Amino acid sequence: MITGFLSISGLLFSKKISVNFRASANTISKIMQETKNPLIFLIEDSTVYKDLIVGYLQSKKYSNLKVFKNGEECLKHIHLKPDVIILDYASEGVNGLEFMLHVERDHSHIDFIFLSAQNKVDIAVKIMKLGAGDYIIKNEQAPKKLVEAIERLKDSTKREKQTFGFRLGVIGFFILLFLIIMIITFVSVFLT
Repeated sequence: MITGFLSISGLLFSKKISVNFRASANTISKIMQETKNPLIFLIEDSTVYKDLIVGYLQSKKYSNLKVFKNGEECLKHIHLKPDVIILDYASEGVNGLEFMLHVERDHSHIDFIFLSAQNKVDIAVKIMKLGAGDYIIKNEQAPKKLVEAIERLKDSTKREKQTFGFRLGVIGFFILLFLIIMIITFVSVFLT
């Protein structure tokens, strides 16, 4: 009787595992699709530079863009959960660093890229240490560097999500294994 139970539980166990791994693979696949065209917020007060950046990003297949003149306007739309916010250190109103720290308190999943004419190394280093994904000086290479920075952030985000999914799958596997061992132990103690 116990051997019959073992084979049935083994069958159930193998089906649950394959379903769990299939669900994890589907989840990871969905996450990857979502990061192919991340939602990007651009805070830029210069119309000419805004048009340059938006045009370049769209030419590189980043079409999921929202553009704002200042941080206050951007905050009104933060509920849309952007993946990346591109901003200037010397923004209108609150400076970019203060804005980043304010947003990160409630939305730690958002990556920040600073795109600024301000080229003081100490400020750039401070911003990077406090969590910005990149700091790019506004010049003729800035649009290209911006796309490279977005790609790096997408890759690191994808790896983090995959690692999380894998860890969750492994933990689930061992919890299920533990439960099956407990059921087998319980059945063997009370049926013998």
